[in-house]
Amino acid sequence: MLHYAISGLLIAVVGVVGIQLPNLTGRYPVGTVSLELIDDSRIDPFTPNPQPRDIMVSVFYPTSTTAITSGNYSFAPYFSSSKTAAAFDSYLGNSTEILGIATQSYYKAPIANNDFPVLIFSHGLGSSRFMYTAQLEALASQGWIIVAPDHPYDALITEFPNGNVIRIDPSVLDDFPSKMPSLVEVRVADVGFIASALKNSTTLSQIPGLISSGGTLRSNRIGIFGHSLGGNTAAQAVSNSSKFPCGANFDGGIFGPVAKSGLDKPFLQIEAQDHPQTSDATFAKFWVQLRGFRREFMVNGTVHVAFMDIPVLRDLLGEAFPVQLRNQSGTIAGERVLEIETALTDTFFAFCLKGTSADELDHLAQGRFPEVSIP
Repeated sequence: MLHYAISGLLIAVVGVVGIQLPNLTGRYPVGTVSLELIDDSRIDPFTPNPQPRDIMVSVFYPTSTTAITSGNYSFAPYFSSSKTAAAFDSYLGNSTEILGIATQSYYKAPIANNDFPVLIFSHGLGSSRFMYTAQLEALASQGWIIVAPDHPYDALITEFPNGNVIRIDPSVLDDFPSKMPSLVEVRVADVGFIASALKNSTTLSQIPGLISSGGTLRSNRIGIFGHSLGGNTAAQAVSNSSKFPCGANFDGGIFGPVAKSGLDKPFLQIEAQDHPQTSDATFAKFWVQLRGFRREFMVNGTVHVAFMDIPVLRDLLGEAFPVQLRNQSGTIAGERVLEIETALTDTFFAFCLKGTSADELDHLAQGRFPEVSIP
């Protein structure tokens, strides 16, 4: 059984915009809302006291210019609250600077229609769904509905509408390579539950404007992608379930059953320049087990964290951005890596879910983006 709650965390919308994420490049403006989804069919394996698995998700979706101009909608803040922002001080410096950042997504703006395909995104270990906002809203502007959960206890912080906070369980970081398969197992159950919840009328009624647009989503075939451990999650979810016909991995090592079984479905591998297949045995072993459509690209000038919003925030915050992290965020410009990852993801899932030609994906590496190479 599914419980739900509309998130009350984003009430502090941004009225006067100072620092803002890069302009969207797609044809649609974007709306966003957060939902709390409770899976009564599972006991959370991390909780000290037995209770159902409780998950927060952000939803990004196309809205319309007409709706934005006729309604009183404001940009959502980058982080949902000062408490969440403060948790990222070690990443990004002073949380006061972080709280001043606005997204390009309008809080609770109505969805344009219900005919957009759906993608689920899974974050990296110790990160958060918020740390990928620029990428997710950019992709939504291309005509996708993006659902991004926090995976409680391996996300840095998960904050709920009632004010409760779950911080990362330090034990998951102890000898984490040995724990990755079990972490992925929990995450795969999370995304499978979310895919099912997207068929539930109670959940769908919480997406602004959806009921008047038909009340359903194109949730029979959902694409899934992720970064780092989230990429491993995507691969395993594609292997486990017919709900996910294809997936993409941004620079995540591959562990668990899918590393041995491989995939017969389309899969995209994106690697950082400092983490190519030649330096990660899990990449090479997984690659030869991909029996369906497969593509592998490396983005020059990137490091592992460049597939988060780190380069974008680095460029936005300037001197306020921590020097140590600036020197470990790659050399590629934030807006450029955002453009590349959006184009690769959009084009791959258009091939998989919309039936466009796979040639378009190859053209990106062969002409439009000289930074993209085939390892």
